[in-house]
Parts: sequence; structure tokens; C-alpha cells
Amino acid sequence: MRVPIEELIRNQPDEVLVSDGGLGTLLESRGINVSSPLWSTVPFLKDDFWDSETKTSDRNIIEGIYRDYITSGSRILSTITYQTSFALISTHTEVKTIEGYKQLIRNITSFCRSAIGEDNYLIGSIGPFGARLGAEYTGNYGDSPSNINYLEYFKPQLEEFNNNDDIDIIGFETVPNKYELEAILSWDKSVISKPYYVSLSLLDNGGLRDGTSFEEIATIFKKYSNNDNLILTGANCISFKYASENISKLHQAIPTLPLIVYPNSGEIYDPLTKKWTIDQTFGLTWEDLIKELRTSNVRIVGGCCRTTPDDINKIKDMITKVK
Repeated sequence: MRVPIEELIRNQPDEVLVSDGGLGTLLESRGINVSSPLWSTVPFLKDDFWDSETKTSDRNIIEGIYRDYITSGSRILSTITYQTSFALISTHTEVKTIEGYKQLIRNITSFCRSAIGEDNYLIGSIGPFGARLGAEYTGNYGDSPSNINYLEYFKPQLEEFNNNDDIDIIGFETVPNKYELEAILSWDKSVISKPYYVSLSLLDNGGLRDGTSFEEIATIFKKYSNNDNLILTGANCISFKYASENISKLHQAIPTLPLIVYPNSGEIYDPLTKKWTIDQTFGLTWEDLIKELRTSNVRIVGGCCRTTPDDINKIKDMITKVK
């Protein structure tokens, strides 16, 4: 029986959970075509995926990915719902109603829980508003980002996760814009009724992708501190090379909150060619990074784009060594 996630984070300060690694990029490398605005959601939209009598190759691949991450040491894993907002689903599929949408989220969540078992923690993954714009890495939400109704955008997915017992913690991921961050942090328990975290999208030289500094980030967190279901903050999909420096600065800015971090593999993505290349100046190892992260109250460590079960195994081994 798993200890409630909020109890573990708040009352067991020496316990560090290992997260999973890249899900969408691993789906692709293992043979699932995710070339779509809906990205990793694609396999769940096929009717035969839900055929309980005959397991499809997609289903076998996804179950295998979860199994490999758990074998490598993951204890907290994400639903494959990052790119599954109601706005995206209703635009690109025949699912047009809130009821139909929530049933899809419910089905995916139930599948993910079944795949990871009852002993591990499940994150309800929510991508940022920028996911519909391809703006997670720029924070460019148009001319009036302060006027966007972020609650309207998130509400269908958020409501389903709030009411789903399979979800242990909700994760708002890759948040690049200060107005979006302010909105999420302003919501009280009537909006976010279970433990959650906000993971930021950070520039290599520090601060949010929209240019918001760490000092401004600290002010935002201090101003909107009205929901004690917020149990972590952190960063994901950030450069491996600059992860330690950025997390150290984030910890200094928000010293009262434990952190979650899941950086990319160290490869560099070119948005024009849509290809990953090896960073020839890359010299850090997971051992180096874990040693540094542990000094910044990091409580959950995993990987993001292009990371694999092998990376997770290295993280697990190093966390065990530095306890």
C-alpha cells in the first residue's frame, strides 16, 4: 500500500522518488506514429486499442514502456495525457462533448493505473496552454496573455483528475508564461482539490521562457499561496546542461517548496528540422546532476524528452548512493 503522496513529500524529507522518463519520444522510437497535433494521445484514439480481447501492438508497446520504467526504478509515473486537453481533442477528433471527453480521459487514466499497478504513484499529466500553440518553449501566448481564460482551458481535464481516485497528484507541466503560472497558483481547493505541482519551462540562462526572472517567479508564488494542495514545484523539459544551475536558483527563489525536476536527455532539438542531435559540448553525467540536485531539496527526479529506462536506472542508482 502506497503512502499518500502529500504525506511522503511533507513528512519523509529524505525520501526521493524516481519518476519515469520520456513517454512521447519513447512511443515514437518504439514504433508508434505520434506525428499529430495530439502527439502521444494518438494511440488512445484508435477503437481497437480498447479491445480487451485482442491487445494491439500499440497497447503492448505502451504497457512495455511502463514496465521497463518500473523495472528501472520508477515509482511515480505519468498518465499519457499531456497533449489531451478538451480544446485539442474537440478540434482534432470526433469527440465534441465534455461528457465524451471526460470518458476518454477516464479510460486513459484507468489504463495507465492498470499498467503501473497499485503500489506506484500516478501523476495526472496536464500540458500547458502553450501546448495547443506549440509555445511551451517560447512562452509566447499572443498579444494579451493576461486576458486568456486559463481556467476554461484546463477545467475539463482538471475536473476529471480531481474526481479520479486513480490519480495521486496532478502535474501542470512545462509552464512557460507568467500569466498562466499566476492563474494556476490563484486557484483554491474548490478548483484543485487534490495534491498538485507546477513544473516550469525555463530558459538556459534562467527564468521562464517568456523572460520572467526568478525574482518575479518568487513574487508570484508568494502572492498566490492560497492552496496548500500545492506540494511541489520544479522544472521539466529543460536543458540537462543547465538543469542544476536553474534548479539551484529556483530553490533559492522558493525555498519553502520541495522540487521536482525532469530534464531532457542532453540532446538538442531543432524545431525547424524536427530532429535531435548530440550536444558535442555535453560533459555532465546523471551522477554529477543528482549530486547537485540533492542540495536543492529535490524530492522527485526523472527524465523528459529522449530519456529512456536506462537513464532512469542511472538516476535510481545514484539516488540510492547519495541518500
